[in-house]
Amino acid sequence: MPLSLSVIHAEWGRHWSGGTLQVALLLEGLAHQGIDNCLVCPEGSAISQRVAAKVPVQTFPLRGEHDIPTWWRFAQWLRRFRRQHTASPLILHVHSRRGVLPTLLVGRWLSLPIVLHWRVAAPIPSVFRYLADAVIAISQAAAQQARRAGFPESRIHIIYSGAEVERFAPPPEAREQARRELGADEASFVVAAAGRLVAGKGYDVLLKAVATLPPTERPIILLAGEGPQEATLKELATSLGILSQVRFLGFQQDIRPILWAADVFVHVPTHFPEGLSVAILEAMAAGLPVIGSKVGGIPEIVCDGETGLLVLPDDPSALSEALKALRTDPHRRQQMGKKAQARVCQYHDAHQIPLRTLTVYQQVLSGERL
Repeated sequence: MPLSLSVIHAEWGRHWSGGTLQVALLLEGLAHQGIDNCLVCPEGSAISQRVAAKVPVQTFPLRGEHDIPTWWRFAQWLRRFRRQHTASPLILHVHSRRGVLPTLLVGRWLSLPIVLHWRVAAPIPSVFRYLADAVIAISQAAAQQARRAGFPESRIHIIYSGAEVERFAPPPEAREQARRELGADEASFVVAAAGRLVAGKGYDVLLKAVATLPPTERPIILLAGEGPQEATLKELATSLGILSQVRFLGFQQDIRPILWAADVFVHVPTHFPEGLSVAILEAMAAGLPVIGSKVGGIPEIVCDGETGLLVLPDDPSALSEALKALRTDPHRRQQMGKKAQARVCQYHDAHQIPLRTLTVYQQVLSGERL
């Protein structure tokens, strides 16, 4: 790997998400490796606020995919950046689906080496294989989409998403303190869920599953996140008669106390193309068993019967049975949680990602584009 390397990271998502967290962690990790990074992103985006003190940030007033004037400004800026950084190789690393095609076209126009980071299990347009020199997939499910798009195996690299495992390991008495702050006593069965409240994430399935349980067996649900489905979910909880069981906690800067207060983490998307859920990885790092749906890359991290339970998507009955099974067996929950934590420490430590990414950069710069 060259001692000097510059990387432009393009992340056009405005909201904070598991994907933008992974970009931020990668930027910080690469900086520690001595890589000269620069993030390009929309004005006012969440990630710009997170990393501005750690890496250079260039923002643009992007209004959408068809904002031609802003894309032209980006192209001109990137051309100037390349002219000013001729002493070392320059790579364009494209992270988000939003704005991916214009970004790839700009990079190819400037003849830059391009790495495409695919974070979802959604189809990749076949034209991208002519625009990107390599694709990093965050799971086998995401990698399969690259294969279907025509990328040769030599240009597909699987680098699983990661979690800050040390930060999420609960300290002594964290559970008791977190439960006190969240108003849950020690005897309560507490289920945590977290993420953007958007269609397809399965939060409605969770509410329906809880409603099918007898009132004395219903868990407290700690639901962290915000999004366009929030009002709809509150209306659903009210109509199901379980609003008192659900704590809508909104966006959380620090999700750890919610995980530390919980007995189980649930993430059951129905049709959202989940590449690999960062929320699940963080829950596992906190020592929680996970109930997940058989969607996207989730079965690659939730080992059914070992680190959690897998259910079919959009199946409230199956989810309620899984909740019941774990509620009535604290020992099983504890053993699953320990195995989940060990698995995430072994395979999904965020500190491993920058070094693996540098290996991809090295291949791209060596001209291995088959």
